[in-house]
Amino acid sequence: MEASVATLGMGEEIRPYKIHVSSKYLDLTRKKLELTRLPHELLLPKAREWEYGTPKAEIEPLIDFWLEHYSWRSQESHLNATLPQYRTAIQVPSSDTNVPLRIHFLHIRSPYKHAVPLLLFPAFPLTNLSLTPLFAPLTHPQSPTSTQPFHLVVPSIPGLGFSDAFQCENGLLEKTAEVFDTLMRRLGYEFYIATATGSGRESPSEIDYHLARIIGEKFPGSCLGVHLVEPCVERPRFGRETWGWAKFALAKFFHVSLFGYQEGDWVALRESAKVAKQTENGRRINDEERLLLKVGTAGGYGAVGMVGLREPNTFAYALCDSPVGLLSLVCSAMRRKSPQHSLTRPEIIDVTQLAWLPGPEGAARFWAAAVKEVEVLEKQKRTRRRVAVTVFGSDGVDRDYICPAWANAKHDVVFAQRATGKSGLSPWERTDVLIAGIRGLAREIDLLDSRLRVGPMDPVIIAEEAIPEEAEEDAPVEGGDHGMQLDVESPDTVVAVDMS
Repeated sequence: MEASVATLGMGEEIRPYKIHVSSKYLDLTRKKLELTRLPHELLLPKAREWEYGTPKAEIEPLIDFWLEHYSWRSQESHLNATLPQYRTAIQVPSSDTNVPLRIHFLHIRSPYKHAVPLLLFPAFPLTNLSLTPLFAPLTHPQSPTSTQPFHLVVPSIPGLGFSDAFQCENGLLEKTAEVFDTLMRRLGYEFYIATATGSGRESPSEIDYHLARIIGEKFPGSCLGVHLVEPCVERPRFGRETWGWAKFALAKFFHVSLFGYQEGDWVALRESAKVAKQTENGRRINDEERLLLKVGTAGGYGAVGMVGLREPNTFAYALCDSPVGLLSLVCSAMRRKSPQHSLTRPEIIDVTQLAWLPGPEGAARFWAAAVKEVEVLEKQKRTRRRVAVTVFGSDGVDRDYICPAWANAKHDVVFAQRATGKSGLSPWERTDVLIAGIRGLAREIDLLDSRLRVGPMDPVIIAEEAIPEEAEEDAPVEGGDHGMQLDVESPDTVVAVDMS
């Protein structure tokens, strides 16, 4: 894996890839939508209709739209026509299995010679195909001479979208970081920077934070810096981080811009403290509610999330058999992240389909495994690496504002930006903020490390052969097995398309 692309061995080719879902599976999806039994629900005033999760008034119009107006074939054709997709098999040396992972990724090269390689990975549990709003501004900036362009490599996390799932259950975050670094080097990028696209503290099991920082810490010889979005850091405490606490206390006492703090931090902390004391009905959150709403563990998905973490298979059986159940979870998650989001019905169904078609079980198991892994990672000694930090809530709208300077306890912060509002559905709603953070990192790393401007090791070699088709789309299912996911190539609903 250390060699350049020119010396790739058998099975390490990079192959063009197009999505094509079995018609039989699309037909099965339609039947399941038509036969959906919706639960009875309480009659609540409109202001309280989301208290028990996704209400029927939200889900029924979406089901009707999915059945009557939505076309996966149109979306599939659009994705295949507009996005350069590839797949490659990667053997993970640290894995306890010899089965290589087939990783689905996008490789979008900028036309500008001074473009910087950027590893862009999706917020969990989204797929790489959900990040399209970020692509054009990063690869084709309006003013390329004054605005940094990037070559994008956008993989899907193993088990999500059209990337194979790990066949093991331990150390998945570190293995994913290893896979992504191998992918970058296989593409010829000896040096690169990486970025998260979702809030670390709002991510299920803090996956978005830990995956990003592991890439920077474990592979400093190739990953020269990482952009973190709302990293999982705490205010310094006396006795635990005495020097950091002293700097924080001194800067706060005088309300000055010192030690990485800015005047806006004090305003945001004061306002967020007021918000923390309030709830929608004017009372404090009790201990039981705080447990169910804890973001770091269940990702804000409440009791459903807790069941999924303890028993991912139980969770997966329900979601694999019900597209409406998965749609309900998607709607609930979007509502928690951004109550007033403006995503259209087609966009909501797109997100649901990209989880439903390959199967949501990989994400459920990855999430459950990450809970245990994070507990171990938090106890390990860390190496401070260069990062850019983006935080939201500088206007005090968030009850848990993060001062960027707090990240210095774990990272070498070379750039920080403070944005108003909340992170929300950041790939769609806060695109400009994410891009500003990425460019801020690139600018600082370029000043500190000349290796960022080193060109690719060798031209990328793309295999000309089509991905071998493993099953005919209309082949009968043998053995009486249930479910259409068994009659086509893995990822189970995908049939390869001849691209020769």
